Amino acid sequence: MRAGTKLARPEWAVQIEKLRERLRLNQAGLARLLNVSPMAVSRWERAVNEPEASFYIHMGTLSGDPDCWYFWQRAGLPASDLKRALRKSRANKTAHLAVEDLESHSVPLIGLTAGTHNGGDNVANVEQSAVIAQLMAPAGWSEQDASVRCLRLSGDGMGPIIGDGSIVAVDLSQFERDRLRNSVVLAWHKDFGLMVRRLKKLGTADVLIADADRSVSSPIPLDRNWRILGRIIWWLSRSN
Repeated sequence: MRAGTKLARPEWAVQIEKLRERLRLNQAGLARLLNVSPMAVSRWERAVNEPEASFYIHMGTLSGDPDCWYFWQRAGLPASDLKRALRKSRANKTAHLAVEDLESHSVPLIGLTAGTHNGGDNVANVEQSAVIAQLMAPAGWSEQDASVRCLRLSGDGMGPIIGDGSIVAVDLSQFERDRLRNSVVLAWHKDFGLMVRRLKKLGTADVLIADADRSVSSPIPLDRNWRILGRIIWWLSRSN
């Protein structure tokens, strides 16, 4: 090999770079979506290190059909096995992001973060927030697909099921408090911003509680300054 000749990068490194460019993101932007460092993305694209399977699954979700199948198969999950490995639990209407069949649709990922212990971004008009990427989800996961938005979760208050850094999908068409008790909801308060917690009734009062560390996190009473924006219908968590 002559001096100065560059070795061809493997296909997986090229596909990661193409995905990032298709999403119109720099390496730091893709890193934020995957909850890794920008250096990790750089090393992937230069083929210094190959991503773990969990990151390939996330990239497949971001890429959409048909490129999603390349990333998922690279993760070691052939299409024939994806239904079993990532099946949505029908016993629980709130489920992890899964692939049930080949019929899918895109769901907007907006550039907002909701908190669990502390509040998140102070934006009430979630539906009109800027879209930073499109995620793929099975068709029919919500009765009102056009009303679903995804956003990032900060904090471990809903752990261990919905962990810090998860992406949650909220159905903005479901906001009636009486119908959402015991559900995980997205709420907003002018002093706290966006928050994801479980809506419960304690005595005569509606409160927001954290599933984790209940002995530490006090229930938050829902006074007239709180607005329920929607119900969390599924989520995508980073594998440990």
